[in-house]
Amino acid sequence: MRSKSRSAVMMMMLGVALTEGIAFAGPSPDEASALGWAEDLSTGEGTGELVNTREGLLYEPYAVMRRAEGQSRLTGLYTFPARTLERAVDTIRPRIEAQMALGMGVEVDVRVRSDNGAWTEWRTSSAGEAVRLPRAGTELQVRLALLADEHGRGPRVQAVRVEATMEGSSAEEEPRPLAALTYRIYATREGLVGGTTANGHVIKSNDRFVALPSRRALASNGGSEYQVRVCYAKTGKCTTTSVWDVGPWNTKDDYWNPSSVREMWKTLPQGKPESQAAYQEGFNGGLDQFGRRPANPAGIDIADGAFWTDLGMSNNDWVDVTYLWTSGGGTPTGLVIDNNNANNDSTKGYIQITGSKWAQSTNVAGYYGANYLAAPTEAISEPVTFWFYLPAAATKTIDAWWTSASDRSTTAPFIIWNAGGTQLANVKVNQQLNGGRWNTLGTWNFTAGWNKVQLSRWTTAGSYVIADAIQVR
Repeated sequence: MRSKSRSAVMMMMLGVALTEGIAFAGPSPDEASALGWAEDLSTGEGTGELVNTREGLLYEPYAVMRRAEGQSRLTGLYTFPARTLERAVDTIRPRIEAQMALGMGVEVDVRVRSDNGAWTEWRTSSAGEAVRLPRAGTELQVRLALLADEHGRGPRVQAVRVEATMEGSSAEEEPRPLAALTYRIYATREGLVGGTTANGHVIKSNDRFVALPSRRALASNGGSEYQVRVCYAKTGKCTTTSVWDVGPWNTKDDYWNPSSVREMWKTLPQGKPESQAAYQEGFNGGLDQFGRRPANPAGIDIADGAFWTDLGMSNNDWVDVTYLWTSGGGTPTGLVIDNNNANNDSTKGYIQITGSKWAQSTNVAGYYGANYLAAPTEAISEPVTFWFYLPAAATKTIDAWWTSASDRSTTAPFIIWNAGGTQLANVKVNQQLNGGRWNTLGTWNFTAGWNKVQLSRWTTAGSYVIADAIQVR
């Protein structure tokens, strides 16, 4: 039974004072130049603590798995489908109608897709202010962040309206480096099997993902739009995996960004987590964002499968982390199918190996996940097949990931098939080049059902072909 005190709420539009219960954010941009829409509260995706009711979207954090370091305020995320606009915009003004008591809150995150298919990081509107996007674009996505009070009671969102305009000077806030940024970071094991991550993923035994202390780089549930490459020097092992959770310690510390972009702690050097500065140097009085004293300098949490199996870690320790989306090329978003089926959702994609010549290897750095498959070339196909399921016919772009070395084939044949058994293309790539990154094979019209990409061994003998991962986007 809900407490009667819960009914003591205030109706508000974020960013303005109350006027007889309801008000509107303003001033608005010229209506003739603005694009506007209302998000459908029934179409988003969130965790089980977000409930659609007749009165709106309610946040009830009754089953939240708390981290060992705790969190003073609980946050529920609700993500709406991406939306394509009729023209490019660079500024967003969200308006939220919500019921909330003191101590509760609603924030709006927005991101835009780049020309290369990569998403920018999320940018946040608090109290209804305008959000300037890192770059202009026509495809946007909106996400709500609902904050509960200290008693675990959350707000009820009744309407989400958005205005988008093109105001100019929307160039990237900071020039993106050609190579992705890498920093040495203290890593802790996440654990929490059976709990739910910030993006709604239910944590499994031997799971593979990481948490970073800012939701600016939080990927969608099952998504790969924000990935890190983690290497552990003591074992010589590396793994590539996605950011599916927020933590440790802080929640608004995008420490990989320069000070002009960083959400909090702008005086710290780029690449240094606030928890590390607080723990080692007494920064911020030795306290984190929530006024707690960090028990370690951690700036990344690593799930069990990546921590124990892929990296060979036995204790919390320092690792080298590469933030793959920070490069000029970005990290396209899509369904990734790894060479290891333990990393795949079998309802969406899996691999099938033909023959006995394929072997797992970690000999060459730059592989996706924990390893890759290699096989000698000869006049026999015996392919590795990457299967992926489409519920309806769609046009999709296929990317492939491999490791590069001088003994690789220069004509590795990727064969593309639709679900009806029609061969769409045979793409030959030079695997001596462009390793450790996504490489686009092409774009094709696929049919509903199980489509596939095969890497065959049938090419000029005397070299190796590498089957590591593909991405469907």
